[in-house]
Amino acid sequence: MKFKSMQSNIIVFFFVSALLAMSFTLSYISYSYYQQMEQTIKGALDLMLSDIRREHLDLDLHHEELAFFSDEIKTSSFGKLFDDLKIKKIDRLPLEEEHRISSYVPLEQNEYLYLSCSDALLNAEVISFSIKTAGVFFLVFFVLVSGFVIYIKQQFHSLRCLIDFCKIYPKDRSAYPECNGTYEVMSLRNAIVSLIKTNDNLCDQRQELFKEAAHELKSPIAVLKARLSLFEKDKTMDKRDFVRQSQEDIAYITSKLKELLFLKSIEWDMQLPKEDVNMEDNCKMMQDAFEPILRKKRVKVESNWAESFVICTYKDAMQKVLQAVFENIFIHTKEESTIVVEAKPNEIFIKNEIGGKTDIPLFSSYIGMKMIERLSDKLAYEYKTSSDEKYFYTRLIFHSIEDDSCKR
Repeated sequence: MKFKSMQSNIIVFFFVSALLAMSFTLSYISYSYYQQMEQTIKGALDLMLSDIRREHLDLDLHHEELAFFSDEIKTSSFGKLFDDLKIKKIDRLPLEEEHRISSYVPLEQNEYLYLSCSDALLNAEVISFSIKTAGVFFLVFFVLVSGFVIYIKQQFHSLRCLIDFCKIYPKDRSAYPECNGTYEVMSLRNAIVSLIKTNDNLCDQRQELFKEAAHELKSPIAVLKARLSLFEKDKTMDKRDFVRQSQEDIAYITSKLKELLFLKSIEWDMQLPKEDVNMEDNCKMMQDAFEPILRKKRVKVESNWAESFVICTYKDAMQKVLQAVFENIFIHTKEESTIVVEAKPNEIFIKNEIGGKTDIPLFSSYIGMKMIERLSDKLAYEYKTSSDEKYFYTRLIFHSIEDDSCKR
C-alpha cells in the first residue's frame, strides 16, 4: 500500500486554498470595479443633462438641437466614457433598457430629456481591468506558492533525514543522525535516538543473559547428564539416591536461572526514569503481598515507623529488591513468632526469630543474599545482616539517586 506524502498534501492544500482565495478576491474586486464605473458613467450622464437643461431651458429642443448636443458631448472630455450615446426628448419614461446605462431630467409640459449609452465600453474596461489584475494576482500567486514550496521542503528536509536514517540504520549502525531542525523535529530525533540506544542496550543485555546463563548452567547440566548416563549404564545404582541427587541438580539449576533472571530484570527496570518512592508504603505493600505466608505460619508483624521517608530511585527495581528481602525474612521466620520492623529516615531495621530446618518455604522464588548484595551499589543502598542463636537481623540503609525527574 502506497501512502501519500504529508509534504505533498500540505503543498496541494495550500495551492488550492490560495487559488480559491485569490479567485474569490479577484471576482469581488472586478464586480466592485464594474459597479464603481457604472456609477461614474451614470453620474456623468446626470451632470451633462443638468448642464443642458440649465443652458437651454428656454429653447424648444427639437431633433436637430438634440443631435447637436450629442455630438458636443462626444467631443467633450467625458466622451471617452460613452459608447452609442443617444439623447432625445420623450413624453413618457421608458423601462430600463438592456445593456444600456441611462439618465433623464424632467422638462415642461410633462416631457423628459433622456440620455443613454451602451455598456459595451464599460464591459470592455472591466474585462481589461480584470485581466490586468488577474495577471498581477497570478504573478503574486506564483511567487507565493514557489516560496511556500521551498519553505516546506526545507522544513521537511530534517524529517526526510530521519526517515532515511531509519531505513539505513538496520544495515549501518555506525552513526546516529544529525538531522537538525525545529523543536518538534529535534524532539523526535532525540526520542528515536533514545529508543535506539535502549533497544541496543536491551539487545546487548539479552546476549549477555544468554552468555551468563550458558556459563552458569554449563557445569550443573553436564553433571545432570553424566548422572543420567551413569544411571542408564549402572544397573546397580540405587534409585532413591539417583532421584534425590537429580532433584538437587534440578533445584540448583532452577535457582541459578531464577537468580540470573532476577538480576537481569532489575537491570532492565533501571532503564526506566527514576522517581520518588515512599518506603513506608512499599514496606506495607510487601506485608500485604505475603499475607498468606504470615497467616499460614501465624506470624505477626510489629511496625514502628519513627518517620516516613522518600528516596529517589528506580521504583520497580527497588520494589523487587524489597520483595526479595521480605520474602527471605517471611519464609524463614519461625512459626508463631513476631517480626519487628523499626524505621527512621533512610533506614529500616528488621528482627525475626530464625525458623527450624523443618520449615517448608511456601514460595519457590528464593533469591540469595549474594544477589541482594550485588545490587546494592547499583541501587544505592546498604544491606547488612547478622544473627545469633535465636534472632536474625537485617538492616537496610537507602540513599537517593539524584535525578531531575524526582520532585525533591
